[in-house]
Amino acid sequence: MTAPTPQPTRRSAAQSTHGAAALPTRLAAAQSTHRSAAQIARTARGPRPVPEVAGQQPYRMPPMLDTVLPNGLRVICVRQPSTSMTELRLRIPCLPRGPQALAAAEVMAATLLRGTTARDHRETDSVLARTGATLDAVRSPMWLNLIGSAPRDGLPALLRVLADALADARHAAAEVESAKGRLAERIRVVRSQPQVIAQEALRKHGYRDDPAVRDTPEPAVLAAVTAAEVAALHRSLLTPAGSSLVLVGDLDPERTVAEVAALTSWWQGGAAGREPVRVPLPGPGPVRLVDRPGAVQSQIRLVAPGPDRTDPDFGALSLANLVFGGYFSSRLVTNIRETKGYAYRTDSRFEDVKDTLRLAVEADSATGYTAAALREIRSELVRLTEGPLPEAEVESARRFLLGMSMISLASQATLATNLSSTLGFGLPPQWLTDFPEAVRTVRREEVEAAARRWFDPGAFTGVVVGDRTVLAPELAELGVVV
Repeated sequence: MTAPTPQPTRRSAAQSTHGAAALPTRLAAAQSTHRSAAQIARTARGPRPVPEVAGQQPYRMPPMLDTVLPNGLRVICVRQPSTSMTELRLRIPCLPRGPQALAAAEVMAATLLRGTTARDHRETDSVLARTGATLDAVRSPMWLNLIGSAPRDGLPALLRVLADALADARHAAAEVESAKGRLAERIRVVRSQPQVIAQEALRKHGYRDDPAVRDTPEPAVLAAVTAAEVAALHRSLLTPAGSSLVLVGDLDPERTVAEVAALTSWWQGGAAGREPVRVPLPGPGPVRLVDRPGAVQSQIRLVAPGPDRTDPDFGALSLANLVFGGYFSSRLVTNIRETKGYAYRTDSRFEDVKDTLRLAVEADSATGYTAAALREIRSELVRLTEGPLPEAEVESARRFLLGMSMISLASQATLATNLSSTLGFGLPPQWLTDFPEAVRTVRREEVEAAARRWFDPGAFTGVVVGDRTVLAPELAELGVVV
């Protein structure tokens, strides 16, 4: 039986007229109760007080199991079941010696997960896909990093794929040739970018082109790499001693450590401790103009020696760096980007060069504003070191640093990444919580003292990369070597 169709409600002309007549009354009533933001902000007794910002609570590390296996592999398992996933970070020392080894190391990273003797890369990808896991290999200047994730039930498969790749990666000739082509093209593209051109110029100027700070292979050397060289480098470099595996997520730490130990019992070798790799410090010296004919933009790059992360000054210097140029409310950003418009990007930060830390100040500017931007950077360095620093600036930097520290540990992925990086710096896991707590107690006078010690304008050297025909006259007046 078909249900009756509802009929529309009919209103008489008198009813419609009555509703229209009542509309102005309703609007007037609504307007009489509406208050503007300025009215809401005041009471009969005066302005409403602004609530205080909630205090930032100390971060508490989740339960952690930290152990070293008999083969020297350090394993840290953190139970953080915020989602039913686990994040994996394996960090293996990878310090190739010489240009040929550097090129082979790049190819090794690109082919490590491209198949083993037992299965080719399609089968490996299929195993990961069926379980919802991912795994990638990335080489950094000092490490081979394997980065993965898996659902709770997929972690055993992820660990097996990882162990198989370490034990039996084929580095097949076809895969090696394919990887060489991809890498060569990527290097050519990257080296055409202004940022990379500036970094190369800074390396040659500040470090006298020292091989210890060269991290990108030359395409010609890369082309000569053979599959046999890649396989030999794998066997000699990828060893468990000095390596660390971090697992964070929905896991049973003790059972996971036992599983890792069983899968990697074959993995042996490596030095018990890694000697720090020191590079020459960029001593004080002139800023040099590096010609980039026809460029409409310039890159300013200044560097100075920095402290170790264990230096008592590090917390105070971190705040001084933020005040100077390290975040969106810093002096450099406010001055040369927001107020004067001399630079479209500026930054000040700590930068790792192997095991050596340096201070790096950067600005990217239109050619016509380059000299003015450099002049203001130097003026801000002088103002920072001569002080005093207003308490409000220090407190703003402190709140930002503590907030970013909390964010960096909030998710499984960021906690795993930061734990792995901390171990790579040679620091204990608790540094992730000890450092923010130390920053809470740093006094303004300590920040001023650290600024005077480390941000001395005379300690910096660097380069300006741009069109010499336009920049030379004004930069020469600033003492830049043309």
